[in-house]
Amino acid sequence: MMINDGHGDPRGYPPAKFLGGLVKRCSVYIAIAILLALSVAKFLYEDLYRLTYPVNDLTVPWVSSKSFVAGMNPYNDTQEFERIWAATSVTAKSGCRDFNCILHVYAMAYPPMSLPLIVPLAILPWRDAVYTYLAASTALFVAVVLMLAHKLPRPWRDPRTLYLVAFALAMAPLHSGIHESNLNTLIVALVIAGATFMWTRPYLSGVALAAALCLKPPVAFLFFAYPWIRKKWKAAFTGLAACMVISFSSLLWMKFHHVEWFHSYIGSVAYWSTIGTSRFDAPGPGKFQMLNLQVLVFQLIHSSEWTNIISWSIFLVIAAVTAYLINSRVSDRNESVGLAAVAVLTLLPVYQRFYTAAILVLVLFWAVENWPLGRAKIALLLMLPLLLPVAAMTQVGAFAEFVRRHELGSKFLWSAFFMPHVIWIELFLLLILLWSMALHDKAYIQELVEAGA
Repeated sequence: MMINDGHGDPRGYPPAKFLGGLVKRCSVYIAIAILLALSVAKFLYEDLYRLTYPVNDLTVPWVSSKSFVAGMNPYNDTQEFERIWAATSVTAKSGCRDFNCILHVYAMAYPPMSLPLIVPLAILPWRDAVYTYLAASTALFVAVVLMLAHKLPRPWRDPRTLYLVAFALAMAPLHSGIHESNLNTLIVALVIAGATFMWTRPYLSGVALAAALCLKPPVAFLFFAYPWIRKKWKAAFTGLAACMVISFSSLLWMKFHHVEWFHSYIGSVAYWSTIGTSRFDAPGPGKFQMLNLQVLVFQLIHSSEWTNIISWSIFLVIAAVTAYLINSRVSDRNESVGLAAVAVLTLLPVYQRFYTAAILVLVLFWAVENWPLGRAKIALLLMLPLLLPVAAMTQVGAFAEFVRRHELGSKFLWSAFFMPHVIWIELFLLLILLWSMALHDKAYIQELVEAGA
């Protein structure tokens, strides 16, 4: 029986151990308080006060969905688009006074099967559509983060559970998507919901993954493939069926209205790919808002053709290794590591902007779930830069002036390591996750036990 001798805590711990545990616990709560304060500050200032309006990433999809409902071509019908936008009586900012200018900056590249899912917003006036979307997508994102926290084998009062929620809500990519009214906030929430429900509600999981795939295939295609690799057939076939229903409904609607959309869509995608903000070899620091591997490789070799060859070769090799490890080493017991690896892999092959990194919440979940492991703590440290939009901060304000004055943009270390730092973070996170999958055997379980999980 342990007796309190007045020199430690009542449970009998030595004073040094008791004080060490108290300091560690207090430090976690302090970190949680800082993250929550950062979240509130971003929501109030970045998301509400500095909201991009009236022209933002939702403008063209909204106008296209209204054209779609009216039975008109949702791609490149500039006269119809101009008529719809003019009816909003909105004076655009950023120098765009007509829809042709808006279309030049925000090309419509969402696929045809996305249109039935955006249609509910077309019912609303433009201003109402923006705020309804922002409220609904943000609420859904917060809800899926809370669902992830609920899946942790710890009570809500546990500081690690609170840390997961606080960190996820403070991540800069989330606020970047809200600031731009980008559909990625909704898409990432759907992907996380699909991953969360894959075992408990497989049919709902399949529908969520199908909706995400239809809205933006580059973000959701690997997650759509995940239940097939893991042989989760209910989620897999439900997702396939839901995707087919959504796609055919869109195509049949346009066929019924005799809309010749295909060549217009291909032309729109081709035009979008030539916009400077979509090119990894574009001059200026804007390209560092992208997270795909081509941005980093181009800074190292300065050849557009070889950049694509090398980037795709690296991605395909890593994807093959990841698929093998998921198939052979991932089970229901360590599912989070497979989903986290897919989340990182999603960012590498094709054009992805900073707000897509909100999907790394799944990596955060894995790291908190495996908190006692050293590599999980390393992953958490690697993710700390995601709390601030560092690359964006180098383009405006005093920091940008410092960069220009010292000509840092011409320095190799600056352009190859500092500016694409998020891509380096992605690669290091992926290595940690692949290593964790490879070690998932008896020795790995023993390591968790010894670490105090």
